[in-house]
Amino acid sequence: MMRFSKKITKVFINSLALLPILSLKMVSVSILFFVVGSILGVDKTRMEKIKKNIKLAVLFSIPFFMYIISLLWTDNFYLGLKSVEKTLSFFIIPACVFILRPFKSQNSVNYFYKMYIIASFSLAVLTILFLLFNLDEIVEASQQNNYILSIRIRQAIEEVPFIGEHAIYFSLIISTALLLLFYNRFKSKSINIVFALIFILSIVIASTRGILLGALIVAVLLIFQSNNTKTKKQIILMIFSTALLGIYFISPLKVRVNEIITTKNIYPEGNRYNSFNIRMAIYDCALNTIITTPLFGFGPADVQKKLDNCYKKHKTLGFKNKHYNSHNQYFDYILSFGFIGFIPLLYWLAFFLRISIRAKNNQYFNFLILLYVSFMFENILIRNTGIILFVTFNSLLAYSSLFKKELNMQ
Repeated sequence: MMRFSKKITKVFINSLALLPILSLKMVSVSILFFVVGSILGVDKTRMEKIKKNIKLAVLFSIPFFMYIISLLWTDNFYLGLKSVEKTLSFFIIPACVFILRPFKSQNSVNYFYKMYIIASFSLAVLTILFLLFNLDEIVEASQQNNYILSIRIRQAIEEVPFIGEHAIYFSLIISTALLLLFYNRFKSKSINIVFALIFILSIVIASTRGILLGALIVAVLLIFQSNNTKTKKQIILMIFSTALLGIYFISPLKVRVNEIITTKNIYPEGNRYNSFNIRMAIYDCALNTIITTPLFGFGPADVQKKLDNCYKKHKTLGFKNKHYNSHNQYFDYILSFGFIGFIPLLYWLAFFLRISIRAKNNQYFNFLILLYVSFMFENILIRNTGIILFVTFNSLLAYSSLFKKELNMQ
């Protein structure tokens, strides 16, 4: 009976690792399972350090408390409550990881990582197959121009039945899986190679520039963090650069980069717009809106309305019937909480880097670099997928760093 109970607990805890192939509703169920599994797996002998662990859980949950505090000055209280509800994972997951401590050993943490890698591989394969089955329709779109082809591919990624994900979050899921695979390889070299190739192909197909830049920076860091000789590192860097150049010329990435180079308008005008000059207009409005209330911000629920009002000054069809967020997580936090609220959030982000550096945990450090670079180009932490992905792996990697000795003794 006890063995059965342990198996059920393990299944519940690791259900959260299936995030890449779960629908929005199923993700909520998996979080509930994770909580139940964490409660079932509580080790009472470890509860003597609960006060210290509560402090850690609270520190890791700072955004959740910031969203609650912002209700004091928000105009749209109902939307404010919805925002708080969405950020519950910022509190629930760290509370389970640090207080209930469902992971008893490093092996149990690594098992979670591998489950996530397998789930991400399934997402990548199913997405690629869906694109192949719809290749005729996608190619037909390319007859207009290559830019439309790039847009259509990204739309198709989101249209995959049941598990379709926005190209941004799809790229982030796969990039995280690729990084975890580097540190948590399977016994079979063939499996590792196949998984890595599929992940790289998926990232290139999605061609999400901000996350791709983060992944490239991490790739360079991995080269310099390796134990190879200086000469070998230089050779690897040359091979990597050559491969990257080749990928650029034969992938949708070329179109995404060329629109930056060839665009004639820094801001969109009429029907002359693309993702680059639309983004420039977004950043212009974000910065100008920040200036109007720099200290306390508007509250998360009111930010979009303020941005939409600013977009009206750009006479373009690019903003018609579309609500663009600030496309920068740091801007979003300043718009929501002002510079006064942004200070504790900066400390929050710096605290994680400090843990990774002190523990000499390159896996954790590189994960943070991937996310922090991505934050510069996307509002990762405003959707459930981004929140859960960041909070889950940030908590687990920090947990492995802070309790390394205990976990390795089990």
